[in-house]
Amino acid sequence: MEKHSIDEEENYVISKRTYERDVNEIRDIYKIEIEYNRSQNVYEIVYDADEVKTDRIIESFQIFNALSISDSVSNHIIIEKRKVLGTENMHGLLHAIKNKFEIQFTHEKFWKANNEKKTRTVYPLALKEARNRWYLIAQDSKESVFKTFGLDRMSNLDISRKKFEYPKNFNPAEKFKYSFGIITDGTKPEKIKLWLSHGQADYIKSLPLHHSQKIVSENEKECIIELFMSPTYDFIMELLSIGQEVKVMEPQSLKNKMIEMLEATLKRYK
Repeated sequence: MEKHSIDEEENYVISKRTYERDVNEIRDIYKIEIEYNRSQNVYEIVYDADEVKTDRIIESFQIFNALSISDSVSNHIIIEKRKVLGTENMHGLLHAIKNKFEIQFTHEKFWKANNEKKTRTVYPLALKEARNRWYLIAQDSKESVFKTFGLDRMSNLDISRKKFEYPKNFNPAEKFKYSFGIITDGTKPEKIKLWLSHGQADYIKSLPLHHSQKIVSENEKECIIELFMSPTYDFIMELLSIGQEVKVMEPQSLKNKMIEMLEATLKRYK
């Protein structure tokens, strides 16, 4: 910390008592145990309840730190211009999920005519991330069906004091186990085999298409991967975005669907 203070021309030095308090708070809040290793003279993480979640927290903190000094290096940080993700409602939604409170909000549908807006009353069950967007998984208070709502299309959130009973035998992780994103339209999961160019393979290995992804074979020219998932519309659109760097090998039904959509795309250019 002293060395970092010199490098940054700031005072980051803290007392041992403050450090020990911070370690205790990290354990209580993030469920991460940090202990002193006398043999190596270092502090280290000895237990992490959720490594993936911890990595994301650290990643977000690092981005925050980078953006917080952006005034001095504004020409060197290029941020994409896009609509906000709706994360301002995340804390309230988690509060409602935890306490089983019914909620009401206005939701905008992009694919409907004139971006139709409707007021929704639902039972919030979970939050899910998919392709850099956040979604609310909820049960409709009247129809008792499960639906997903994009947080970036949500406004006027109202958390009531009306309690609901969490649906029995509903497991959010299990519901999306075979999904690529948020579509769960009843498409049955099946084995999918894809051919990838060598260059594309490195990218797909670093950012897997699905948690079931595994490499079947690989050489300096190509890579064959296998997945077990539902070939829903959003997955097909992802494959189409990869272009000529990917080819569906199995199943034949998915192969035919890809050919059909590619031919339809070509017709638009004729």
